[in-house]
Amino acid sequence: MKNLKIAILLSLVSAIGFISAIPYMLAISGDALSMIPLPIPVAMAIFVVQGSIMAFLFSWIGLTFAGKVGLDAPVLRKWLYKTGGESFNKKGIIQAVIFGFAATALLLLLELAVFQPLLPILAEKAQDLEVSVWAGMLTAIQGGVYEEVMVRLFMMTMIVWILGKLFGRKSSPKPWMYWAGIIGAALIFGLGHLPAAAVYFGEITPLLFIRTIALNGVAGILFGYLYWKRGLEYAMIAHAIGDIILHGFIK
Repeated sequence: MKNLKIAILLSLVSAIGFISAIPYMLAISGDALSMIPLPIPVAMAIFVVQGSIMAFLFSWIGLTFAGKVGLDAPVLRKWLYKTGGESFNKKGIIQAVIFGFAATALLLLLELAVFQPLLPILAEKAQDLEVSVWAGMLTAIQGGVYEEVMVRLFMMTMIVWILGKLFGRKSSPKPWMYWAGIIGAALIFGLGHLPAAAVYFGEITPLLFIRTIALNGVAGILFGYLYWKRGLEYAMIAHAIGDIILHGFIK
């Protein structure tokens, strides 16, 4: 029960994020919408409800095991339970903002300097994409909250916990276990984008495979470090900043 309030709050905010992301999803889906065997409003409603349930489960399970390996959402714990945890601090927020901009710059560098010169289809797809600034910016709620709940709070936590059980015995997790969790969760997140990339590009070539893993995984290393050292909320801030810039202002 000590994690229930946090899990409920994260699932509710995730639901808001899913709803907010619908305009962006519809804008980038294109012909893929015709493949859905349901009316679009029904499909979107299912998307929101299913995602919210998953957010609750990821949050509850993640928080349960996070406490066993020294990870947490300390700010939310402080707000909701008035005990333990800590409020936001200026140094942490500054670090999260810097990491958010750094992750964005790194992804842009990879895309513009490495992948676009090798994959002309990227420029063609970018020209066809018509997404308003506000629709792109609203994806920050889903990305910053739900994706951090799923990837950092759940996946990364579980990897660290499993490694601790296998190799740590009764001692606290070693730094390498956290790094394994950070990198492992980022890779899993990148792999999870392959089906969507296949629909978007029509096929997955070796270079597109590398791009999908790199662009969806590299930033996760920075976000995972923040989760480890500062707490989940700081990873959310960094992730949200990246999504606002990339989806809202970068075309």
